[in-house]
Amino acid sequence: MRPLEHKKLLTIITARPFKNMIIEVLRLRGVGGYTVVDASGAGAFGVQSGALEGDSNILVYVILSEARLTGVLEDFDDLMSRAYRLKVIVTDISILPRKKASGAATN
Repeated sequence: MRPLEHKKLLTIITARPFKNMIIEVLRLRGVGGYTVVDASGAGAFGVQSGALEGDSNILVYVILSEARLTGVLEDFDDLMSRAYRLKVIVTDISILPRKKASGAATN
C-alpha cells in the first residue's frame, strides 16, 4: 500500500452569492481543485433554507498543503475583516495519494 500523505482540508461555509469570489481567491492562489456543495441549516444568521439565492449556503472543500494553505487563509482573513460572512475550518487529514512516490518499493 502507498504511504498516506498529510494534507489540510479547508472547509468554507458561506452564502451562495459569494461562490464565485471564493473560487477566484482559490484560483489566484494556484488552487486548482475544490468541491462545492449546497448546504442548508441554521446559525448566527438564522435559518438558511436554500429556498432563495440569498437564503442559501454552500460548503467549499479544498485539500491542500500547509504551505499553500497559509496564503489562502490570509486572503480569507482579509475578507472576514471586511465583514464578509465566512466560516473557515481547517482540519488535519491524511489521504491515499493517486500515485506511488518515486523510488517507492512495490510489495
